[in-house]
Amino acid sequence: MHVTVLIPDYNRERFIGEAIDSVVAQDYSDWDILIVDDGSNDRWLEVVQSKMSDDRISLIHMKHGGCVAAAAFGIEHARGPVITCLDSDDKLMPGALSSVMAAFEKNPRLGYVWTNWVDSTGDKGTGDFLPDGKTLIEAVISGWWNGFTQRFFRKEFYLQSEGLDTSVRYLVGVPIALLIAKTGCDMLHIPKVTYWRRIHPHRVSSKHYDGQMEDWRLLRRKYRSGSTALTELYIAELEKELDELTGIKKCFGYKLMRLYGHIIDQTLPDGTKRGELKRKVVNRLRGSS
Repeated sequence: MHVTVLIPDYNRERFIGEAIDSVVAQDYSDWDILIVDDGSNDRWLEVVQSKMSDDRISLIHMKHGGCVAAAAFGIEHARGPVITCLDSDDKLMPGALSSVMAAFEKNPRLGYVWTNWVDSTGDKGTGDFLPDGKTLIEAVISGWWNGFTQRFFRKEFYLQSEGLDTSVRYLVGVPIALLIAKTGCDMLHIPKVTYWRRIHPHRVSSKHYDGQMEDWRLLRRKYRSGSTALTELYIAELEKELDELTGIKKCFGYKLMRLYGHIIDQTLPDGTKRGELKRKVVNRLRGSS
């Protein structure tokens, strides 16, 4: 079964060559790479063109519109019945495609798969299974989201949805998963490390963390709308977050953070896993949850 590896890119001339090479090196051969140029203005095109002697690699251009718009444009033009997303600063692990594609070949109702990953720091991330008794939509509304980084999905089910909303600017994985989950297809977590994620200060998740959190809140509100059961899950999670926030504000660490914020910033720098945790805590302390 054919899979399109979708690589949206904006000014990643330093990294995109490695991303492409990681796909070419796969032991699964039924693939193509579709690179979406999101209006890049660096030497990125020279790097990509140097790789295009392989006719399985193609390139399309668009005016700069951001990661969600680039993903939507790429999905529209993808050839494969199955699509997987690869950020242009990351890489596929050896055997990534063969670890997943067999599941799609066995089950025509399988619409969405997520796996595990490893960071360039050596830290391992866990995609994790859905919480017991919850569908993916229920889990996301409840505040769970561990179905990210490498995700595979069947284009057939995506086309049954209304498609990505480009007013959501910085989140791609969550809305794709929710759109496909609404179709009622099968979903699967494969607990294998298939993805290598590069940690650096210029990742979208580092530069636009606040925007991602706002998108996250908008999506959760949107998908619980019109359903009493999902609204109850949403409210319960908000109450839980407020309880956690109250506890944080009472603790000594909160007072310490207020007094020594500049030292904490140096200890937990932006663009690192520790820095992302710091920003999550600060976001809650500011009452934005």
